[in-house]
Amino acid sequence: MLLRQSKPSTLVYQFYINGDGTKCMVHETYVDSEAVLSHNESTASKTILPSIFNIAKLNTLDVYGNPSNELKKLLASFNSQIFNLYNGFSRENDKTPYQYFLFFVH
Repeated sequence: MLLRQSKPSTLVYQFYINGDGTKCMVHETYVDSEAVLSHNESTASKTILPSIFNIAKLNTLDVYGNPSNELKKLLASFNSQIFNLYNGFSRENDKTPYQYFLFFVH
């Protein structure tokens, strides 16, 4: 897939739509804070997101992980909630410090 080659630090990018098509949840997973910042500066984010936000409302931005201070500044503009990892494990790759971003849009 093209995303694998062009965005290797983006691990997951999935859209979920509810049954009546009125709400969408976007799940994005990145390897680290730098990958998120890079995504934010991408052409797609600068051109497509403004169009999306003209027709949809961002309800919540939940962040799971330990974002850098630079990323925390960016996230503050989205009124995000940051959830630091308390406990758990991943069978996928226990050594990857994933950053999880959940966007709830409707």
